[in-house]
Amino acid sequence: MKRIPTHSENHMKKILLLILVSVTLSQCQKFAFWQNESKEDTSGAVVTFLQGQVTILNEGKERFASLGDLVKPGDRILSKLGKVDLQTYRGEIIRIKENSDVLFRDFAGSSKPNTDIYIWAGNLLVKSVKLKANETLSISSPTMVAGVRGTVFSFELEKGSVPKVKVYEGAVAVAFKTGPKLIELNDGLSQDHYDQLVKTLEENEVVLEPGESLEVNPSLNELVYLINAKMTASSLTKDELAGFSDISTGISKAESPITPQEKAEAETLVAVNPELVQKQVENNGASSEVTQEIVENIEKEHESKRNTALSNIASDAEKMGLDNEEEIQKHYSVLETIHKSNGEILSGAVVAQLGDIFIVHSTKGVMQLKVDEIEYVEYRNFKVQTKTKK
Repeated sequence: MKRIPTHSENHMKKILLLILVSVTLSQCQKFAFWQNESKEDTSGAVVTFLQGQVTILNEGKERFASLGDLVKPGDRILSKLGKVDLQTYRGEIIRIKENSDVLFRDFAGSSKPNTDIYIWAGNLLVKSVKLKANETLSISSPTMVAGVRGTVFSFELEKGSVPKVKVYEGAVAVAFKTGPKLIELNDGLSQDHYDQLVKTLEENEVVLEPGESLEVNPSLNELVYLINAKMTASSLTKDELAGFSDISTGISKAESPITPQEKAEAETLVAVNPELVQKQVENNGASSEVTQEIVENIEKEHESKRNTALSNIASDAEKMGLDNEEEIQKHYSVLETIHKSNGEILSGAVVAQLGDIFIVHSTKGVMQLKVDEIEYVEYRNFKVQTKTKK
C-alpha cells in the first residue's frame, strides 16, 4: 500500500522546492556569488570561536580568521587543521570543522530571509533558529541540497564521496540538485534511461528526522555530479553517460542512533547574546573601539557558556556510573588509552573536546583535562598526537 505523505513532509517538500529554485538561480551567476544586486548591511555572521588556523577568502583576497571577524555573502572559508564557529545575524550557529572548504552565498539579515551555504568538502555542524514561513536555511553540495527547518544536524562531504547528512533535532529535507531541463540538452542517454533518470530525480527527496541519516546511490550521485559540472558547458559526452544503468534508486534514509559523542558536541554549539553579533555586523568595522569592546564580550561570554556546556557533559557522564572498560566501550562504542603528560595512563573514552578542554570518561572517573595535560590519545589502530613530544 502506498504511503500517504504527512502534512509535515508536504510542508518540507514545498520549502525544499523554493530552495531548489533559489539554488538554480544562483548557479546562473557563474560563480560570481558576491555580485548581489541588492546590498544588505545586516547580512552576515561573526566568528565567535576559533581553534587553530582558518583562512577567509573574499574576492580573491585572503586573510587569517580571528575572533570577532565578519563573514559576509561571497566569503569562502578554508580550514585545514582549524575549526571555527560562526553566529549569523539571525542567530544560526555554524561550526566548520577541519579540512573544510565552504562558500557562503548568502546570509539572512534584517530584511533578507535566506542563508545559503555551499560546501565543496568538509564537515559542518549546524544549529538553526526557528524559521518563519518565508525564511530558509539551505546547504548544498555539487550534487545535493538540504533544506532546514529549525534543527541541529551535520553535513559532511569528502572529495569523491557521497554527501552524509545526519539529524540530531528537528527535520531536514534532502534532494538531488539538478533537473530534467538540464538533461534535455544532451542526447547521450537513451529514451528509457532518460525517462528513468527524470523519474528518479523527481521522486527522490527524503525528510530526515532525529536519529536518521542519508543514504545515497553512489552511481546516481556521480551522474548528477557530471550533469551539474559539465552540462552548462555542453561538455557532457555520450561516453561519460554510458554505463550509468543503476539509476532506479537515488536517496533514502536509514536509522542512525545519535552517539553520546555526537550529542555532547551538539551541546558545545553555544550561542552568545544575539545583540553582540548584530551590533558587530551593523558596526562593520566602522569603529575600532566598538569592535574591540564587542570582541572582548563575545570571547568572555562564549568561554563561559562552553565551559558550562562541558561541565554539564561531564556531570551527565558521571551520573551513568560506568567504571569499567566493558561498560565504557559499550556505551561510547570505542575504547581509548589516554597518555597524560605526567606519565599516568587512563583507559576510557574522550566524550567531548572543544578549545583546550577534553572531557574523558575513564575507569578512574570522569575528568576535564587541558590539552597540555595529554601527551596523546591511542586508539586500537592509530594515535592522535595532541602536542609535540620533547
